[in-house]
Amino acid sequence: MKTFTSVGTNCVRSRGREEWSINLKKLKFYDCNAMVGKRRIKNPGSFYKTDELIRKMEYYGIEKALVRHSLAGEYDPITGNSALTDEIKDRHNLSGVWVILPHQTGEFPNAALLRELLKENRISAVAMLPKDHMYNLDDWVCSELFDMLEETNLPLFINHDQILAYKDLHALLSSRPKLRIILTDLHYNTGRNLYPLLEKFENLFIETIGFKVHSGIEDVCRKFGAGKLIFGTCAPIYSGGAAVAMITYARISDENKQMIASGNLEKLLGEVCLV
Repeated sequence: MKTFTSVGTNCVRSRGREEWSINLKKLKFYDCNAMVGKRRIKNPGSFYKTDELIRKMEYYGIEKALVRHSLAGEYDPITGNSALTDEIKDRHNLSGVWVILPHQTGEFPNAALLRELLKENRISAVAMLPKDHMYNLDDWVCSELFDMLEETNLPLFINHDQILAYKDLHALLSSRPKLRIILTDLHYNTGRNLYPLLEKFENLFIETIGFKVHSGIEDVCRKFGAGKLIFGTCAPIYSGGAAVAMITYARISDENKQMIASGNLEKLLGEVCLV
């Protein structure tokens, strides 16, 4: 019997068969995609209270999380963002993500005022829901927002199903190469369109929970590097246990696991400058 060892993972080959065992090193997890607040449609087994999110995080070994409020997506961003700020103000391990809108209709602050509000409320990431909120991601609608996001290095979360077509994402990334986009809630069948984008655009990142492709985490690390992957749970819709297991049991080095679990997100947040 011959043993092959890599960092954090042992592969034992015996009689033509590979048996994998994992050295379970404690990883520090920072969830990029969690939500609190009641939703219009409650998924079976899900929750909405912040205390329950904290309990789930402790149970699954997740130390910190970026959180947005359901009302910001399903009702009104101003209302939801305000509710979120109040909800997490005394939670040392939760940081807020505001859902933002173009300002032209007067429903939302312009980019200059928004920047001040983000700084005042210690918000270091934002999300956009163009499909649900019925606006276009082209510059003629969102140029001022995108200028501000590029100047401040604020990460922008966009859910996969909010992009009408991958050509729209390609157009946005081509016109805004400094925009840092984290694509969330992916599907297993996205690779043929996603891989060319990951290859071409340095500032495109993907959340892990939706990328449930056989050996997909390993393949992305091999082709593009572990720096492209950001750990997320999509709580409370999905289980944090599945998200943690995807990284813990991936056949990659412990160094790459830690980058995905928290390092990549912490690096992005550490480069935000709202001054």
